[in-house]
Amino acid sequence: MTVETINNQKKIDAYVQKFGLRPLFGGEMPRFYLRHYIPGELLTTPFSPSQYLQFIVDGSLLLYNMPDEESTIMLQTNYNDVTLLGDMELLDSKFTPFFVEAKTDVYTLAFHLEAYRQQLLNDPAFLRYLCLSLANKLNGAVMSSMRMPLCQLVIMSLQKAKVGDEITNIAHLAHSLNVSPRQLLRVLKEFCELGILEHTRKGTYIVKKTEDLPHLHGGKKNEKQLEP
Repeated sequence: MTVETINNQKKIDAYVQKFGLRPLFGGEMPRFYLRHYIPGELLTTPFSPSQYLQFIVDGSLLLYNMPDEESTIMLQTNYNDVTLLGDMELLDSKFTPFFVEAKTDVYTLAFHLEAYRQQLLNDPAFLRYLCLSLANKLNGAVMSSMRMPLCQLVIMSLQKAKVGDEITNIAHLAHSLNVSPRQLLRVLKEFCELGILEHTRKGTYIVKKTEDLPHLHGGKKNEKQLEP
């Protein structure tokens, strides 16, 4: 399969503004171009690390160690933050441990790593963002392996959500939390009853408010604790 390259500066500028990418760079911002991946297309593999640094600006991805359903984790890209790919390749170009596959149509803002490697590694502003990106990925990996009440795992997964963001792909999200879809749906229903989420259609929830999330660790639902 051939990745489609889109040289549409108006679209590129719109994505840069939407996701606030310009302040991530202390010096001159790299020259982006737009890449389009169709569902099922691989963005990276362990045997062929990416030659690009890419900001995922639209679509959803699957991340897995081996190409089978049992090891698949969903990367949530429905929220208003971008996912960064190529960070590990920037630091070590020899190996990346994961397959990254387009679950839906995926659009990225990309540039060649080698053309900007030294610039980025000497850019304190970008390095701060890179550390934050890697820390968030590590936190997500740790969270998926933690043994704690499911309601707390859901609260943690919503910490960066904004009002209006969508939660989709329930089966993959449940798998990443090591629970069944039925267990996850039960907790999401409780969050709907609390007014935090709204069930808009099958498999899709919208964040209605976030201010109560910090108080729900061991919180109450009708004077009872949220069930795990």
